[in-house]
Amino acid sequence: MAAARRRRVTLEPWDPEAGLTVLEPPGRGRGWWVGCPSVLDDGDRVLLAYRLRRPRGLDEDRGYECRIAASADGLQFDDVWSVRKSELRSTSIERLCLRRVDDGYLLYLSYEHPDDGRWRIEVCRADRPEAFDVRTARTVLTPAGTGTDAVKDPYVVRVGGEHLMYVSTFLTAAGPAPTSLAVSTDGLDYDWRGTVFDVGAGWDRYQSRLSAVVATDGGGYVGFYDGAGSPDEDTEERLGLAVSPDGSTWERVSVDAPWLVSPHASGSLRYADVLVRDGEWWVYYEYAREDGSHELRLNRFPAP
Repeated sequence: MAAARRRRVTLEPWDPEAGLTVLEPPGRGRGWWVGCPSVLDDGDRVLLAYRLRRPRGLDEDRGYECRIAASADGLQFDDVWSVRKSELRSTSIERLCLRRVDDGYLLYLSYEHPDDGRWRIEVCRADRPEAFDVRTARTVLTPAGTGTDAVKDPYVVRVGGEHLMYVSTFLTAAGPAPTSLAVSTDGLDYDWRGTVFDVGAGWDRYQSRLSAVVATDGGGYVGFYDGAGSPDEDTEERLGLAVSPDGSTWERVSVDAPWLVSPHASGSLRYADVLVRDGEWWVYYEYAREDGSHELRLNRFPAP
């Protein structure tokens, strides 16, 4: 497997099978998932936003609930907040993104909106994670406003005085699904910039979704992304690696094959997010198990 060597950054693949199980899926078999992690260092605790999903065809199927949990050690979590898709009148909820701001917290939601059945992104503000109220959510991005078929899975990074939001964007209902960028000064109102990380030419030619963007001590950024070669691989993506000097111009490292996969079932390893803490990278990721379900795992290793 390739390593990332850009701007003095060296990142070798970790062993996903050696990861620690953080959360187990709510059922066994394909379509039962716990994952889509968004992690945040909140001083004396780690905050984790995550999603639960059931297979299609069951009662309250697909992405049916998202939660925020807190932990003292980053491994044992207790839930402090939740939202079910019925509260949003939605057919499915996708990834959340939890962020700290000067006067509290922002929670970005992505879900299928009842008005048009298409994925959009909204944001809530609260003074503490336990106090989010989705009834106060305001619209951030919509398909109509961006000229796309779907906008979902937001990932927000603060760079200087700007909030950079990386967005999984389906250009049409049939794809492709690159990553787009939107920029904000306050984390609430965003200007759409369009595609910033396009799909590849091989194993990731259908979807390339940036799931984590991490600033490095040597300058520049490392990005983990979820790749799929066709609609058949959608929801069972595998992990790719990219690098950027500025957060806007990206170069893929994993050109010929995924950077990391699960050794089980579909090989899916996706939605990686990174907490930089105590001189280490704590990488949380969704991981395919032998029975085809997905669990949430953690690997820790020295910061590159």
